[in-house]
Amino acid sequence: MSKGKKIALIVSMVAVLVVAAVLNVTLLTNKKDQASGDTVQTSFFATSRLDRQSTRDYEIAELNAILAMEGDEYEEARKNALEKKQQIIDAMDSEILLETLLKAQGFDEVLVTVNAGMDNVSVIVGTDELTDEDLTRIYNIIYTEVAIEDDYVRIVAV
Repeated sequence: MSKGKKIALIVSMVAVLVVAAVLNVTLLTNKKDQASGDTVQTSFFATSRLDRQSTRDYEIAELNAILAMEGDEYEEARKNALEKKQQIIDAMDSEILLETLLKAQGFDEVLVTVNAGMDNVSVIVGTDELTDEDLTRIYNIIYTEVAIEDDYVRIVAV
């Protein structure tokens, strides 16, 4: 990779981080300005999704930089980067699927985070409390779709 491409990649990653920071500050400012609890909760979910996406975009950009390296000495690094990128994409797909299914079950605000290794799931639900029935529905959806045991699932109501 040429020096110019490296500089362009670094500048673009910094730009993504700056945009994420500006949006984060803007959303947090809007959250403080609003008196409604629903708005604060919605801002939390929007901000969290934005932060998650910004982090993933940065990780994928870094992995793409590794994948773009030329030369036989980088073969192992490219192989590892490709595997890691696929893990991130699989986790993102699982998050979207789980969020959609949970919303279809009546959970209006929900944020799901699946780690890249697909062995831990965190679920944040926008409700004051969750019943045992709610927890069972959430665990069943997660187990059915990504086959993660309930010991590795964290569910939080906010």
